[in-house]
Amino acid sequence: MIDAQKRFWQIQRLVDKESLYLQDVAQRLFIPQPVTAEWLEEVIATPEGRDRLEAFVGKFSRMQDTLIDKLLPQCLAAVGEKTGSALDNLNRADRLGLLGNPDQWLAMRQLRNRLVHEYVDDMTDLAAALNLAHGMADALLGSAKAIQAFAEERFPESR
Repeated sequence: MIDAQKRFWQIQRLVDKESLYLQDVAQRLFIPQPVTAEWLEEVIATPEGRDRLEAFVGKFSRMQDTLIDKLLPQCLAAVGEKTGSALDNLNRADRLGLLGNPDQWLAMRQLRNRLVHEYVDDMTDLAAALNLAHGMADALLGSAKAIQAFAEERFPESR
């Protein structure tokens, strides 16, 4: 197994953990479906609620960063594809059938940046952003599984 493939499987194990953590915090945060401004006001009124909200945003962001900035380029390198910018890698992954539309991933990155770098004052806007992020978290988890299945087919991990 070449070094790029070994490194991929190391990162994949990290993604497996991050997937569990993201699922866990999403289950604890998103009890009502969909999130409303009123419910959100109640959540952020308690330290525990603020912690769950911050944990979700952090794990959503970390999972996205790991997938796009680490796992995907390493997967591409492991199968002999040229890697480049995040957008280049997303386009290559799309051509290989690994991920969906690159524009969706760019929208996900913009949402991530908004949640991480801005404190949204309008609870209705924040509720809408969280509902969107919750759906995108499912897409992240599905993409992680798709990348892993692709790798298992092309260069199975030897233990």
